[in-house]
Amino acid sequence: MANEIKTLDFEGDVDLVISDFSKSNLEKVCNISYPTFYKFWQKNPTFTKEDIIICNESINEYAQSLGFYKAETSYEIKDDKAVITLKKNEQIKISSIEIENEYKNIIDLKVGDFFKASNFTNSKKAIKKYLHEKSFAKASLDAKAYVDMEDYKVDIIYKVTKNAPQYFGKVSLENNAKVDENYIKEKIEFKEGELYNSLLVDETYENLYNFGIYKYISIEQNIDTQDDTIPVNIKLLLGDYRETTYGIGYDTDTKARFKAQYKNDNFWGNLKKLTIGTKINEDGYEFYNNINNPYFYFDGLSFNNDINYENMDYTSYEQEKIEEKISLSKDFFGLSHTVGFLLEHSNINSLLEEYKSGNYLLNSLFYEVILDKRDDILNPKNGYYLSFYIENGTKMILSEEDYIKTLTQLRYIKTFDKLTTSIKTKIGTLDKDLPIFKHFFAGGDYSNRGYSYEKLGLLDSDDNPYGGLSMIDSSLEFEYNVYKDVGIATFFDSTMLTLEPKKFNDNFYNSYGFGLRYYTPIGPLRADIGFPLEDSGFVFHIGIGQVF
Repeated sequence: MANEIKTLDFEGDVDLVISDFSKSNLEKVCNISYPTFYKFWQKNPTFTKEDIIICNESINEYAQSLGFYKAETSYEIKDDKAVITLKKNEQIKISSIEIENEYKNIIDLKVGDFFKASNFTNSKKAIKKYLHEKSFAKASLDAKAYVDMEDYKVDIIYKVTKNAPQYFGKVSLENNAKVDENYIKEKIEFKEGELYNSLLVDETYENLYNFGIYKYISIEQNIDTQDDTIPVNIKLLLGDYRETTYGIGYDTDTKARFKAQYKNDNFWGNLKKLTIGTKINEDGYEFYNNINNPYFYFDGLSFNNDINYENMDYTSYEQEKIEEKISLSKDFFGLSHTVGFLLEHSNINSLLEEYKSGNYLLNSLFYEVILDKRDDILNPKNGYYLSFYIENGTKMILSEEDYIKTLTQLRYIKTFDKLTTSIKTKIGTLDKDLPIFKHFFAGGDYSNRGYSYEKLGLLDSDDNPYGGLSMIDSSLEFEYNVYKDVGIATFFDSTMLTLEPKKFNDNFYNSYGFGLRYYTPIGPLRADIGFPLEDSGFVFHIGIGQVF
């Protein structure tokens, strides 16, 4: 019987850090997986000689796919250990590219670049995508990469035959959900007779997916017709639109937390939504309820009714609050507009001598406008975000105080190759002093990272913060993508916070620091360490979610 091989190692041109030829990547090429450290009951894989031979061949093929056509691999088996040695040798380069001018800027290949099979494949996909977006769905593409081993070079030729432009044909719809067909048709971005554009198909799919009630969405396009039309058949199958979710999390601002939520995305039909949930952390708990009607009287006008109850211990006060927010929202002129009524009844136990404890009723009218041009909400790499919020408390609607509160936000993100630059600024104003729970606070994971959560600004003798009536809170961050979903960051944060209304020339609190980013489908996992310039020491932050 063949001896069992218990250890497999790699030598030669093996990268020490995470990259194409790192040990972990070579193990993936060989389909080798080791159990995670906490699964101590699982054994490490073992190998046969045949496994080592196949792994050796796979690594050689993998090297060639990355342009190392002269790569040499060999293996040695001694007792129960195998070693595969890799010698990459020279990587082949692109000698020439024959392509029409129209497509030169579409492909990410240049003469003199190292040749990788995956990059060549992606270039073909990019050209086809471009043609489909320009109405040439029936265009043909003949692309070949000629590898010359004697001169050790690669010559690439692309030949595109456009044929005639295509048009959308008949659009048919199959839907089994309790949703008015007119609401669905309004989300279809194309019409019969219009020039074909695959981007419109993608936008339609996203619109229907955002309904949140379908388990199956199919947009079938028949490009095999004899004429220049492309008929489209849309099939929608209702899924489980009622869901209950649970979640746990942790960050250095709010510590450990728990969330439970029930959501019905087609409550009483026609995409009305009902949400009921609770949030619990170390400082207290919150219950919330939301009813949303996205087609209130006419398309595009959305009605929301939010009712919240919270019992929470904040840094400078304890609060028991009942809040109701009734609002109407509509998008026009490229902006999202929301107007509504806000009722807040709070029972406050203040830890600051200057601010009284007691019951407060503050009612207000509010307006918010948002312009969001980020390329992704969870993990943006380019774009900008602007918002303005104004809250007008008035005794005319039984508020105990007349006041005006505003908050303006600006975020800008720009990526240059692997470097992402992010800027954000928040400007808050209160026209008069109000109970402590209405103040602005700064410091923490989502604010100035040189300070602990809400600990920036004036503090009393027990380190309880006063917050402020005027605030400018800004951050500048540079992030470099080290490998795939991993990035390192450096940042500078600057904040002005004063107890005087409408004053923006007070002292600024500045800090700098460094961070680590790991991007997940629900946003980046962030670890930051901030150093205040005005004080000694440092503050460590950890959390998940997008700051910019």
